[in-house]
Amino acid sequence: MGALPSLSMAPLSLSEWLERLESQHPVEIELGLDRVSDVAQNLGLLSSPPTTLTVAGTNGKGSVVTVLSAALVHSGKRVGRYTSPHLNRFNERICIDDVEIQDAELIAAFEAIEDARAAISLTYFEVATLAALWIFRERNVDVQLLEVGLGGRLDAVNIIDADLSVVTSIGLDHTDWLGDSRELIAIEKAGVARPGQPCVVADPDPPNSLISTLDALGATTFFINREWRVVGGEMQTSSHRRYQLPDNTGLLPANMGAAIQALEVSGLVKVDQSLVNHLASVRLTGRLSRIQTEDFEVVLDVAHNVESVSQLVQFLKDHPVSGKTAAVFGVMGDKPIHDMLILCESAFDEWHLIDLCDVPRAMSTDRLTEFLKPMGAPIHQGAFADLWQSLMTRVTTGDRVVVFGSFFSVGEATAYLAAHHYDGEQH
Repeated sequence: MGALPSLSMAPLSLSEWLERLESQHPVEIELGLDRVSDVAQNLGLLSSPPTTLTVAGTNGKGSVVTVLSAALVHSGKRVGRYTSPHLNRFNERICIDDVEIQDAELIAAFEAIEDARAAISLTYFEVATLAALWIFRERNVDVQLLEVGLGGRLDAVNIIDADLSVVTSIGLDHTDWLGDSRELIAIEKAGVARPGQPCVVADPDPPNSLISTLDALGATTFFINREWRVVGGEMQTSSHRRYQLPDNTGLLPANMGAAIQALEVSGLVKVDQSLVNHLASVRLTGRLSRIQTEDFEVVLDVAHNVESVSQLVQFLKDHPVSGKTAAVFGVMGDKPIHDMLILCESAFDEWHLIDLCDVPRAMSTDRLTEFLKPMGAPIHQGAFADLWQSLMTRVTTGDRVVVFGSFFSVGEATAYLAAHHYDGEQH
């Protein structure tokens, strides 16, 4: 009788694979392209990739990628979409025609990468990127949309030469890795552009270093307020065509406009008002997502740096409610907390701080309380479920609850609301 197979040889589930990926590389982030390029070469991913659109920037990347995907799929293209991070499930990161990939395909990709990497150590994000590229090749997509994880020049997605790139807003985030000024960060973002290929820029005040780096790279540039513009709810493209933008998506007009400008210069699809009208159905969970119940409104937003918090606060001012506004907040410890919270001083009547004790990088609720005490608003601490249940005993007609901060915070909120069949009209 033959020996029983070793437990170590049993196929791994997706959760087991993800746990393994989280632990196998000595550091969470390691910028550089040599290791991931070598594995990609072993997998045959660098030769004849699909048409590639790469999106970099501090805020708005996910919005641009989502709009691009919706338009391309609507126009009959087979589209692979890669974004990060995820809110609830790893599968959210990789979609084909706007449908999340199944566990079995992810596992097959991880197994292929494990065979190809030999002794090469890869970070969690690098493996995720390779998995996306592998799946897109296996599924024979027409277009792959790649969202940069960190920076651009040395980010894993940049092993693929972009046929078109987009740079959204540039702000101060990940300064330990990218530099402590917009000028330095812009150089990293610009690194996704390629000579002779179009690059659409959505930052209304681009750093000089962005302009000079793109010029040095030889990219064909399309800057907002120069080649194209958005005024109110209308955009004019570089070809002087005008489109009325949908106003109910929760996406910033500049990001919607950047996607439309990119589609126009790509030549992949016919851009007309009918296509733009279709984009009214686009929703991106956690980006100014609004749920209206019978009595009150919930806003979910992953604002986690100065620029995105500023946009959130402006949105709340532009869309006032008759009652009080409560903040449900959790954030990572490496963020400019003081600068973020100063922007919020007059926006919230009370604070509910999420205890993200399972996230090592999260700022403690006690530390957050120290920052918030001078503002004078009531402060509560606890697990999301406890905070929410307490809130529900006090909210009244006309109130608003805003969940924001990290992806972990909004992820906990969306999972909880879904699990409790939280009904409401999303808009």
